[in-house]
Amino acid sequence: MRLTRRRVIALGSSAAAVAGSGLVSQPASAASPSDNWSWLLRQFARYGDVKKAIPAADELVFLPAYEQLALLGRKENRVSAVALTEAHLRRLRLVNPRLNAFVHVTEELAREAAVRSDDRYRQGRPRMLEGLTFGVKALFDFLAGVPNDFGSKPMADLGFVPPFTAVYVQRALDAGVVVPGKTNTPEFGHKGTTDNLVHGPTSTPFDLRFNAGGSSGGAAAAVASFMTALTQGSDAGGSVRIPAAMCNIAALKPSVGRWPQDAPPIAAAPFFTPGPMARTVADVAMLMQAISGPSEGDPLSMDGRLDYIGAFREGVHGNRPLAGKRIAYSPDMDLFPVEASVERVVRQALQAFEQAGAEVDQVKLGLDEIQVTDLGGRNRRPLTSQHFADTWVLMQAGLYGHARDLFLEFGIPMDLREHKEQLTPQFAAMLDRSERLLAEEYRHLDFLRADVLHKLNVVLGTYDFIVTPTVAVVGVPNADDGNTLGPSAVNGVAVDPQIGWCLTYPVNFSGHPAMSLPAGFAPNPLRGPDLPVGLQVIGRMKRDDEVVTAAAAYERHNPWYHRYPR
Repeated sequence: MRLTRRRVIALGSSAAAVAGSGLVSQPASAASPSDNWSWLLRQFARYGDVKKAIPAADELVFLPAYEQLALLGRKENRVSAVALTEAHLRRLRLVNPRLNAFVHVTEELAREAAVRSDDRYRQGRPRMLEGLTFGVKALFDFLAGVPNDFGSKPMADLGFVPPFTAVYVQRALDAGVVVPGKTNTPEFGHKGTTDNLVHGPTSTPFDLRFNAGGSSGGAAAAVASFMTALTQGSDAGGSVRIPAAMCNIAALKPSVGRWPQDAPPIAAAPFFTPGPMARTVADVAMLMQAISGPSEGDPLSMDGRLDYIGAFREGVHGNRPLAGKRIAYSPDMDLFPVEASVERVVRQALQAFEQAGAEVDQVKLGLDEIQVTDLGGRNRRPLTSQHFADTWVLMQAGLYGHARDLFLEFGIPMDLREHKEQLTPQFAAMLDRSERLLAEEYRHLDFLRADVLHKLNVVLGTYDFIVTPTVAVVGVPNADDGNTLGPSAVNGVAVDPQIGWCLTYPVNFSGHPAMSLPAGFAPNPLRGPDLPVGLQVIGRMKRDDEVVTAAAAYERHNPWYHRYPR
């Protein structure tokens, strides 16, 4: 399978793809590290002290990524990238058979990259993330030459291997990461759980009977179980935040354009963005610093002038770094049924913001005041959570119809419409709906998006942040048929099992930055170890740095790192 040079330039962003094309793909921080970066690795990190003893080889994986980076970069008594990579590969071989997080393992590529990283350290030329392991999702997060099946049986049977690397993945590679493999996803990322007919479900490390969440569930489980130091996902309705809540990690849905994307079709869908996933807020900030920035191949990409490490530093400085900040707490976004145990944990976690100096008020967001109509302004009625979810599914259907045509346009011999018997039923239904979706019907949905944007902006005109639960339930049990779904009802109220139990997708309608953070733990509905609960911090438009500051302050007062199973 080959793409023409014209097509590669339009889609790709590797050095080979853009050479001679006139396109510029410049990361935000290509120059020397900032003073804040040096502070993070030399003063904030414990292992910035060269006299501090190095942990045993297999213990290295249990360190936060910023500590691993400090060990890699020490002038003396340092850890080699090869040793760190081998430790992660051993951990992957031990844990992955139980969790099913990685679906394509690239051991030899990882070893080769680690050798190159050690060479750079010896030459005094390390890049920002030099030698850190970094999992890559098996969706549109292409890595040239590595199988990518989208969690879809027809694509797996085809043996699709991308001929180019996605721009944000290339940014990570250019920053020096080592990729141990590709992580699991539901079929084309179509729901809030990770399971498919090719690889089966991915489990949360906290109880293997429960799903990791989706659609970036493989990524979340991989980093939460120490198989990789860092990872990434993509978020069209909560796909980094939902699994973050279920796996007890931090994950940011950036403002659209912070991480540049390839076009078409992804950059044409402004409710979709890739984003960082990690065990600590500092690690999320490092990924944002390394990957954010403009690309001329993405007309929606933004400049990279925000200092995420500086924002993190601000959040851990002093006893009350959020003094003067106001937080609007919504336990249900006015619309969603939420289990009482989830709401209790999130409400308790709000104390961490207060301890950091913030004022917290419970508010109404006004989403239940929105009036929706059918095409042509007919049948005006109040917005409900079910209509909200139906609208998201319809908008996703439009995206999937476009992605289906993408394969045909670029010479990939696959028309998913001819393989519906091999598809997950819900995804097949979305494809069917995309064929009947009128252009004016699709654009009519933008009225709801505009209303959501307006309502959230009104609140964020008075408050600095909005905080909500990330998902409405404690855990989703794995199915045994390759099609794990969320609940069809919460508190006796019907919800869409694909996405309706998640309080994340309204923020994809509006485009605000939002991060899921661990809130605490709630009783296991199947009797077993307590399961993680997440809260969502929504920031002002394009102020991803402020979200990082709030998250850092929160983490300091409500730490969670000690809760990861080893």
